[in-house]
Amino acid sequence: MKNLVALNFRALFLFSIPSIFASLLEPLSGVVDTALVGRMNTQWLSAMGIAAIILSSFTWMFNFLIHASTQGVSEAYGKNDYSELCSRIKISTLVALILGILTSIILYLIRVPLYKFTGASESLIPLVDEYFSVRILGHTVTLLFTTSLSQLRGLGKVRASFFIVGLSTFSNIVLSWYFLYVLKIGLKGAAIGTVLGNVLGLIATIVVLSKSEIIKEFFKNSKFEREGLFTFGKNSLDLFGRSFSLTSCFFLCTKFAAGLGVTQLAAHQILLQVWLFSSFFIDGVAITANVVGANLKAKGDKESLRKMSSILLGQGFLIGVFFSATYFLFDTYVQSLFTTDSKVIEELAKVWPLIALTQWFASVAYVYDGLLFGFGAFAFIRKHMMIGVFAVFLPLALLVFVYDNLLILWIALSVLLIYRAASGFYKTRSEVGVAHV
Repeated sequence: MKNLVALNFRALFLFSIPSIFASLLEPLSGVVDTALVGRMNTQWLSAMGIAAIILSSFTWMFNFLIHASTQGVSEAYGKNDYSELCSRIKISTLVALILGILTSIILYLIRVPLYKFTGASESLIPLVDEYFSVRILGHTVTLLFTTSLSQLRGLGKVRASFFIVGLSTFSNIVLSWYFLYVLKIGLKGAAIGTVLGNVLGLIATIVVLSKSEIIKEFFKNSKFEREGLFTFGKNSLDLFGRSFSLTSCFFLCTKFAAGLGVTQLAAHQILLQVWLFSSFFIDGVAITANVVGANLKAKGDKESLRKMSSILLGQGFLIGVFFSATYFLFDTYVQSLFTTDSKVIEELAKVWPLIALTQWFASVAYVYDGLLFGFGAFAFIRKHMMIGVFAVFLPLALLVFVYDNLLILWIALSVLLIYRAASGFYKTRSEVGVAHV
């Protein structure tokens, strides 16, 4: 049975390129929004940071829809079971729709207490609400868009995914700029641009999926299989536990940063965008690990799994070294893209060396995550993320109340990454015998 891609360095890298650029484009809209808003007003940037972390917390919490959908569709595709494949698409879409509607309503009703819990001051709350209220209207669309994209990737259509993400991101950037700088409608302009970009992306994804021969032939008559629903539910609960734990880390970091002051919060928002930019970049390789790994595991080809894992881990390491070098050599330039506030830049300088230094092992940790998703080791991922958060991250993060320093929060996140890489190494070695990068 033919594999999705040849198992050599060049072929796997070429297969990853569309996902790398697509993953790079996904946070690019957030980076551009941060830059557009940050260069206008530091207060706006702080407000957007609080609203964005609340939204991102819940979006990331539902990342199980992405990973479980990609793994499930790719696994069924590897077995040539197209009825099951379409059934899994139906199940994940329905779950995304229900969760999107319910969480949108709940988040809107409790939004003000959430602002205060996150650390927003009374003066910031109106600005936070201006951005958040618009974004929450598009929350269901965001979940449906990311879920449908994961289904497309599970079918191996990574190039189509790239063009769709490109369309969505470009639309977001242009519209946000237009609403902010031309119409001058305030902070809500950036939110409107993001929502409209996701709407266009969802429409494009549905069109591409509907043109697939597999979807045309099997989707209409496929059923909601009880076994498939149970499996998706179990995997989703495990991944929800993982996403909830990880999201809690970022949420707490933003809350603690807000307690340090507006300047520290603005610096934290910029550091977070820089961190996410590189992590989403390497996520393109992790997507390949998930898609190809699930496909090969369904075929029972352990030797190919071992070979693929070693190659992708090597690629992840090299990309991480590239980002470490870039952040070290061009620190001043990168920071200037986000802010001209000297106080914010001073805070950035205290944490920046750590951000640059940790890129290489962070990249390896992300690839390990992708491999474990492909292997279907969701229970293991959930267990060790929870251990990492409570035994590693939290004790270190709480030291911020002793030292009153933003650097403490980023040390806690970095040590958590080391634990994730170590646990990923252990599980991958036990699965396929990969002992090194």
